[in-house]
Amino acid sequence: MPPKAPISPSDAAAAKIIKLLESLHEKLDARPVCECNQLRQEMLEIRKMMGKKPVEQPPPPPMDTYAAVKLALNDASMYADKAKRAVWVGRPEESTPELTTASDQKAIEHLCAELNDGLLSQALTEGKILHHRHPQVKGDRRKRILKIAFTDEKTRDQFLSLIRSNRPSTVTRTPGNFVRRDLCPYELQLERKARMDAFTMNCKIGGLAYGVRDEKLIKFNGIPRPLPDGYESRPPRGYSDSSILNHTNPVINTSILIESNASLNESNVNSSSNVLSSLSPMQSKPKENSSAKGSGMAVKA
Repeated sequence: MPPKAPISPSDAAAAKIIKLLESLHEKLDARPVCECNQLRQEMLEIRKMMGKKPVEQPPPPPMDTYAAVKLALNDASMYADKAKRAVWVGRPEESTPELTTASDQKAIEHLCAELNDGLLSQALTEGKILHHRHPQVKGDRRKRILKIAFTDEKTRDQFLSLIRSNRPSTVTRTPGNFVRRDLCPYELQLERKARMDAFTMNCKIGGLAYGVRDEKLIKFNGIPRPLPDGYESRPPRGYSDSSILNHTNPVINTSILIESNASLNESNVNSSSNVLSSLSPMQSKPKENSSAKGSGMAVKA
């Protein structure tokens, strides 16, 4: 029988470590659960001695650079298009899409004629003012907004500026009609909140003192006009303050209006005003240059 090969020091060390691991597993099974952490730590140290590291989860794959760049470019393109568009809200639709398109075209022509601006008249004549209803398919939506697209932001800004300063009857003669710029999704959320705030304060005051311009809450100059008939019963979409909906106040409460003026002048000093209590800090003081004229629209400017 051939003699056994001599055992090398490394094999002896490995056998010793394996035997130690087996004994630790036996201790782990025998000891209470509360002592397992210490044993696990000892096992990790033994594995380090053997040159083995605990298995680590691989890092998540990096984001696809092409997809990220494409998403950013799409967003930039969307915002650039919105910067050249205005939105006409509240304009009624006709019985068919064809009649609606023709009626919208005629209304835009009348509006540009009433604004009497050479830049707008030239753009309209050259076919540089386009329009479409949004969304394209009406579905269950009662009213769709009318989007008016210009070739550049300068012409769009001139269009909005003239509408706000001249208040053309083509827009103002129908209650609930107003024109604003095409808002981004997060601006639409601010606009809805500002509309609810304006409704709340107008109901408390009993007159049309506040409105909304784009996504900002504004205060009209001068003495507020009386609320239209049934104003309290037509809250903005999503409004849920039952105390306001059940409130009727046909007489303008000038004491509340004076208090609201003081609160606006004092900024955040008098933040407990019963008129401004429903506003967020960002909206509690509209800028002075955002005030509209006293004969402004009920909810929009």
